Amino acid sequence: MNILICGFAGKMGQTIYNLAKKTKYLTVTEGLVLPEMLEDYKGKFEGVNVISNINESKLADIVIDFSFHTVTKQVLDFCVSRNIPLVLGTTGHTNEELKQIEEASKKIAIFKSNNMSVGVYVLNELIKEATKRLENWDIEIIEKHHHHKVDAPSGTAKMMVDSVREVKKDINVVVGRTEGDAKRNNNDVTLHSIRGGGYVGEHEIEYVSDSEVIKITHEAFSKEVFADGALKATQFLYGKKAGLYNMKNLFQ
Repeated sequence: MNILICGFAGKMGQTIYNLAKKTKYLTVTEGLVLPEMLEDYKGKFEGVNVISNINESKLADIVIDFSFHTVTKQVLDFCVSRNIPLVLGTTGHTNEELKQIEEASKKIAIFKSNNMSVGVYVLNELIKEATKRLENWDIEIIEKHHHHKVDAPSGTAKMMVDSVREVKKDINVVVGRTEGDAKRNNNDVTLHSIRGGGYVGEHEIEYVSDSEVIKITHEAFSKEVFADGALKATQFLYGKKAGLYNMKNLFQ
């Protein structure tokens, strides 16, 4: 299966490329980079045609996108026009962009997840169970990432909120706390973002009562956990009918 990676020059793009070389049925044949990066990357990767315009792609059977959310519309248009499935790992989408993804999924198969890690999928299943059992406990979510990450809160933290909301419909999501506006309301779920150094990704949810606390934590040691999930999603998605798929579909 020939893969086009959007965001080929990024850390995730390079990790997926290197991991795919170890697989039997997946081959990265094309990589999309920004025009100003083309000279630095073209011809440097054996067997990979590096391009700066997605419409120059000639070989792709499937697209993996780990670029930036503002590029999503262009990627969707390309995939729809070629009837090519899309694995979408990009985060930070606006409501308008999310609508565009949903519309495109009526025409092509799209696998979308804010986190491709198997462990994070299990984390969210645990959150649903904990939320059922700890009905009146306060909930706080803390996420930590490297200092280059541009969106906050992280897509994974938002996934965690969605898992809480599946059980507890009337939550009020609060992003951080500021001086003079720190009092907690009963249904608050508060998100805290930390940016620094080389954190690959750490997420923790705390359930707090007056007398005890339960913490559920996931920490990624390497970006390979996300790349591995993306490649598993690629194999899962190929040949699927149009629709919007996620990690739940993959593991069921």
